[in-house]
Amino acid sequence: MVKMRKEKMIKKYQNKEWLEKKYIEEKLSIRQIGKLSGVDRTTIGRRLRKLNITVRSNIEAMANHCNLSQEAINWISGEILGDAYLQSCSIHSARILYGSKYEEYINYVSDTLKSFGIQQSGKIYKRYDKRCNSYIYNYASLSYTELLSLRKQFYPEGKKIIPKDIKLNPTILKQHYIGDGSLIYPKNGRPYVKLATYGFPVSDVNWLVKQLNKLGFLAKRCTSNNIIGISTYSTKDFLNYIGKCPVKCYKYKFQY
Repeated sequence: MVKMRKEKMIKKYQNKEWLEKKYIEEKLSIRQIGKLSGVDRTTIGRRLRKLNITVRSNIEAMANHCNLSQEAINWISGEILGDAYLQSCSIHSARILYGSKYEEYINYVSDTLKSFGIQQSGKIYKRYDKRCNSYIYNYASLSYTELLSLRKQFYPEGKKIIPKDIKLNPTILKQHYIGDGSLIYPKNGRPYVKLATYGFPVSDVNWLVKQLNKLGFLAKRCTSNNIIGISTYSTKDFLNYIGKCPVKCYKYKFQY
């Protein structure tokens, strides 16, 4: 009885529906499927071709895969709007790069991405940056096929933009604010929020201002330097909307 069950399990790879599920949907490698089935990778490769299942190229096969949730997409999108960078590794994958002067934050980035199924590549390394006059901690993820669509969304022609199909929410705005936001205290008057959107096209910044206004925040673009200012009348509401700071090193940005 046990032997019959074992033989039945091993022959699952001969079933096209089962093989497509493992290879196409679950993104398992030929070697992984072979190990699961109790046969060598050559046998699985032959079976894929016999069943007319397109075999991934060597470069594509080397790319990692993850199942990105909407929560993960929102978090990563907010980081990209801020200081994170999505680097294209090939026509099949991309990876996340991040640099911060705070070791605590770079560890937070690594841990959060890991919770989304995105693993760190190598170790976090520290280097001295003369421009910042401080040490910078640098993070890099492994390359993932699923990150490529985000790369194309935010860098359609190689330069970062604000995608017009992005829907702002507390997670996106929180991560954006942590990366590129400031709480400004004028000498006279109440504090206000500044979002450093210098590098984005003016049309993108104007679009982002409109989206903030739709959420009920009084915001406008400063024409002199292309940054966004959120009015003192909306600053407290904005900070309440995005929620608590996840790390100690940036709590000063949330202390209204």
